[in-house]
Amino acid sequence: MNFKAPHLLSFAPPILEIPAHQMWYRVQRTSARRGSVRLKGYVLAPMGGLAGRFDLADEPTAYLADSPETTLYESVFRREVRSCHWDRLLERSLVAFETRASLRLADLRGLEERYPVLQSMRYETSQKFAQNCRQQGLHGILYASAQHPRHSCVCLFKAGIEQTKKLTAFALVEPGTGHLLGSAAIAARGSQVPIIRE
Repeated sequence: MNFKAPHLLSFAPPILEIPAHQMWYRVQRTSARRGSVRLKGYVLAPMGGLAGRFDLADEPTAYLADSPETTLYESVFRREVRSCHWDRLLERSLVAFETRASLRLADLRGLEERYPVLQSMRYETSQKFAQNCRQQGLHGILYASAQHPRHSCVCLFKAGIEQTKKLTAFALVEPGTGHLLGSAAIAARGSQVPIIRE
């Protein structure tokens, strides 16, 4: 007997409207590489790569988190990472963005128990869901961090990116001192991911 699990697209998640002036954070390359998408202070992966959980094939997406430490756990010091090379830190900055208008987001927080696929590495289902949300005119998707319990992340589609403004950017390694940025040091210590300098 074949059992077909309920599909992520078969239910309507709550839609949450987040007011303006909310702060979100991301780690990104300090300098764009060839093919990177530069948009409103974001340095984003090339379109079409479909390497992220909610990536769209035909427009850029930006992943942000509700705290500096959460974005570091999500992007650099992930659970499955065995080590982090110093050069990776040298090439990246922590960037703060503020929402300039309200955002309409599909709210998937709390649904991970029913749909463990939301935190799995099988991205096809969540990417189809993102496409559906974009077609409904939403700005993005709010979801629970898989790396930092009780914290949230957001994936913004281009319409959501357009509603944000870059505020600050700090190199993960402070120029001239070689010291880790405070939040990077906290995340490195919390994750216990060894930083390799050779």
